[in-house]
Amino acid sequence: MNFNLKNKTAFISGGTHGIGLACAEIFAKHGANIVSFSRDDKKILNTKKKLSKFKTKSLIENGDILDRDFPDKFSLKVLRYFKKIDILIHNVGGGGRWGNDDLFKTNNKVWEEVYEKNNRGVILFSKNFLPSMIKNNWGRVIAIGSTCGIEAKKGDRIWFNAAKSAQHAIIKSFSHKHAFTKKNITFNSISPGPILIKDTGWDYEKKKNPKKFKQFVNSYIPTKKIGVSEDVAKLCLFIASNESSYINGSNIVIDGGVTNAI
Repeated sequence: MNFNLKNKTAFISGGTHGIGLACAEIFAKHGANIVSFSRDDKKILNTKKKLSKFKTKSLIENGDILDRDFPDKFSLKVLRYFKKIDILIHNVGGGGRWGNDDLFKTNNKVWEEVYEKNNRGVILFSKNFLPSMIKNNWGRVIAIGSTCGIEAKKGDRIWFNAAKSAQHAIIKSFSHKHAFTKKNITFNSISPGPILIKDTGWDYEKKKNPKKFKQFVNSYIPTKKIGVSEDVAKLCLFIASNESSYINGSNIVIDGGVTNAI
């Protein structure tokens, strides 16, 4: 299969850590220019260093999706620099452990912030970059969702389930708009299940109690192994390529068989 992304520019929100960073590296490896942002200057420098080995351009700056002015300002800067975005990966998200398991002990603001963290970029960056995709008659929009947006488990935070479900719905709605799809622009979601990412939830659980973590993996995940960021990045690469032109409006689950959901 041909995954040549030369002359393509990929915007990956939150592309300095975990799934976002894995996407940035594999996309740059296949020739794409990379645009991203992060709140962590150390991670920004580390990402720039990792991408410097590829013969592509990059623009990675400090920014926070919860800053109301940031998405539009950064979008303008990106378009001045690169003129277009070909691949848009909505990776920024989170909130699965925010708040309290007790609904009544959680401030209403948590609901708002989790929704905005997962969906503001999907809305604003899509709005800002779709015109260049239409002009160039090609585009790929991918949201990194979650199995929590498909099935609610006992221990899930309600606001996170709601935010991820909304994210899937937004992408699905985009995929039905003929004004975009007739221009060879596709919209899809990828929903990871348990993914081991350094300094995040599953990594903390593994370090806290390795024996219990191993038991969880062996009993809960049919493949008996937890996923890694590169698993998701490889799927993103395929969905972002010309090889996936007939895949539109899908939500692809990558979870080792945990949910068995389609």
